[in-house]
Amino acid sequence: MPGAPRTATERLDRLNAALSGTRAHSRADNRMRMNRPGNILFGVLLHAAARLDQGLPLTDLEQRLITQAGKYMPAQELPAFGRAYREAVARGSIAVLPQAITDVPVEKGFSSADLTAALPALTQEINAQDNVRVVDISKLGKDEPVDNDDYTAAMARYGRGITILNAPRQESDTQSLLDVHIRMYRFTATRESSGEAGSDEIYWGVSAGSDTTARRSFKTREYGSVDTGETHQFDYAYRKETYVFSGTVDRHLSTEFECWEADSSPGSFYSKLIEALSDFSEHAADTSSEISQFYDNETRKAAAWAALLAVGAGLLSSLLSLFINDDDLVLARSIGFSREYLMDLQRMEQDWWDFNGGDGGRHRLFLKFA
Repeated sequence: MPGAPRTATERLDRLNAALSGTRAHSRADNRMRMNRPGNILFGVLLHAAARLDQGLPLTDLEQRLITQAGKYMPAQELPAFGRAYREAVARGSIAVLPQAITDVPVEKGFSSADLTAALPALTQEINAQDNVRVVDISKLGKDEPVDNDDYTAAMARYGRGITILNAPRQESDTQSLLDVHIRMYRFTATRESSGEAGSDEIYWGVSAGSDTTARRSFKTREYGSVDTGETHQFDYAYRKETYVFSGTVDRHLSTEFECWEADSSPGSFYSKLIEALSDFSEHAADTSSEISQFYDNETRKAAAWAALLAVGAGLLSSLLSLFINDDDLVLARSIGFSREYLMDLQRMEQDWWDFNGGDGGRHRLFLKFA
């Protein structure tokens, strides 16, 4: 099993392999390929790097992505990424990137307005994926879980799940803002990873942002010696390690949960993961606010919410894939919590979420309103 890239040459080799499809068997590239429409921002980043290499002026969106990428790798690496992208586009279709960006000539910039114009078609593609699910929680039966068997199987194939929890606003709900405090309570290993000697070592990455711009992101400590059937309690520290979110919500709270197995990624990766989770919390807050302000049709709103989460997660996953060992990520889930679900969670006190990573293991995460 190849290790994690540690040098500029190794990172460029991994990018070339992803763009050419020569690592299509790897878990990381399989995730990228199956979540292709969600990789639009990574494609724009590579498009911007190609323009940077040719000395062309960058658009607002391109400059923002170049600046963001500079947090993860030295700026001098980006022109080489741009050349690799330009050569891949010249060869034809790229399996891991949507044509919404690869069809745009490098001579032409790709702006925020271009992204807005591309989103309706991307939204349709993203919502057609089996790993994207919009759930009207008012129609769930008593004790019926949000996740069904078909959906958890799809998550294992895609390496990611995107779940939106919606419901009509309750007539009895007269509150303005909700005061929301959700913490990670415990997790159970329903199946440890296969092909690995010994027990698993699990840690979690979390990011959240609400429509009141409240944000949160963190990485838990590593929980060692995790075997099938075991339950591990999260450390409790108010407003510190295990609080997924502690703040106010009007209508929408967007979150990202990532289950990782500590393997052979370099120590420097963890600082990049923390930075990426922080970046995603900004995207989550922006997405929650945008959904609240600009969409009035509930069906359209839920579809757009799923697409925006997929797009933000696609950039996060693509950047991190340049630094990790293929098998490190068990599963990632982007979850949109509506106001109605949060009120239900407060009444239920706790709920659980399935992280089915296939051969990478399977875990059940318990969240608690505290």
